[in-house]
Amino acid sequence: MDRPGQDSSRYSWFFRIFGKPREVVQPTPVPIRPTKPKEPVNKPVEKPIGGSFKTTFSRNNRVMLSQLREARKYRSIINDVSRRYRVKPSLICGMGSRESHWGMALKPRGPGGRGDFARRRPRGKRRGVEPPDGGGYGRGLMQIDYDWHEFARTGDWHDPRENIIYACVVLDRARKFFSKRASGLSEKQKLRAMIAAYNGGATATLRSIKAGDNVDARTTGHDYSKDVLDRSGWFQLHGWD
Repeated sequence: MDRPGQDSSRYSWFFRIFGKPREVVQPTPVPIRPTKPKEPVNKPVEKPIGGSFKTTFSRNNRVMLSQLREARKYRSIINDVSRRYRVKPSLICGMGSRESHWGMALKPRGPGGRGDFARRRPRGKRRGVEPPDGGGYGRGLMQIDYDWHEFARTGDWHDPRENIIYACVVLDRARKFFSKRASGLSEKQKLRAMIAAYNGGATATLRSIKAGDNVDARTTGHDYSKDVLDRSGWFQLHGWD
């Protein structure tokens, strides 16, 4: 209320402007746009070790056909381990063929048999003339060496699955070794080196490569990787990838 006698018109502009409560200005709502889902990240899948191999064996080679029958007993194991360690089934077959003829060259025959009965000086972890549990330095289908592998001394080497798995573990270690120590190798050369290392050792195989020697120079028979791939090619002829 105005004071009596005061001209309210003089201040009417003030009250018109400042005396009125301020209006609350509501912000203009911003429409929410749906977030575009991120594209899935597809990690590159590493290819399995191996490829298409040639073979010098005839398709109906009787010795190889007998090994094929034995290898088929372990087909589900071979395929499973192949996927796990990215090793071609045909390569596993070729190695098992070379090492033990898929158990037929062992004493006794089968996955619990042994090979490599030739006497040799103690090496690795062995100190006695022969393994204390009997002769035969090669153990099981993939002939894991008693002197150099704890698995052959204390593991379930007589179990075909465990034996094949361990062989692929050795190959995988060799793959990593040559990827780090010999990165200039082509894929084919690396494959040969890995297979040779399974028999002759990774360090010895690397020495052969650096010296310009044949990759199999320090393997049994000086032909290990070549022979394994030859056998692998034969198994490919019979439906093993």
